[in-house]
Amino acid sequence: MLDFNLNEPLMEEENDKQDDEPFIGQTFESEDETFTFYNNYAKRHGFVDRKDRSDTRKGRTIRRNILCHRAGKQRLKVADHFKPQRNTKSLKCDCKAHMRITLKKSFDIFLEEWHVTKFVNLHNHSMISLEAMRFLPTNRTITSEDEKQILLYKEAGLQVRQIIKVMELQKNVKHGELSFIDKDVRNLFDRVKRMIGADDAKNLMEYMKSAKQENKMF
Repeated sequence: MLDFNLNEPLMEEENDKQDDEPFIGQTFESEDETFTFYNNYAKRHGFVDRKDRSDTRKGRTIRRNILCHRAGKQRLKVADHFKPQRNTKSLKCDCKAHMRITLKKSFDIFLEEWHVTKFVNLHNHSMISLEAMRFLPTNRTITSEDEKQILLYKEAGLQVRQIIKVMELQKNVKHGELSFIDKDVRNLFDRVKRMIGADDAKNLMEYMKSAKQENKMF
């Protein structure tokens, strides 16, 4: 009789999630490397991270907490009834999830490294779906190379939706899997228009020269 373990795929998926978790004693060469690691971890697990205020010694950062974006408590706001009120709700819910990093040496012979000295993974709120994570402003980026390519397509007369489609074909990704959306492309166009409107011809020409070096067809 064949014995099938129906829970085996779930166990493998759970193990994969555990493997990428920070752990006390984990080390990083730089503070930026630590931020990148935890930011990627947050993206995979449905929350956004942010830096807390740091502890310093002789002008150097030696300790910092990296928090969940929902950490802290909502501030009490005194309503001014003579002004229109925005009906917005704070995302802060005093979430305690965070990672603490400390600059220190493991041994005297090694240079200083950033060590994970505390890791709390207890969120008191629902997590963001992986699909929704892609649309958060913090997770949307247009690289300088993509900017030049987008402006080239704009110069050729393509509309925003057409540019998105061409970029998806160029990068060989499915619809909606680019690192930016229609709104980001329109914001790029607005930024370029402001450069022209402010008569900042020098900066615009430098940008165009750079684009020309990257792509002779620009």
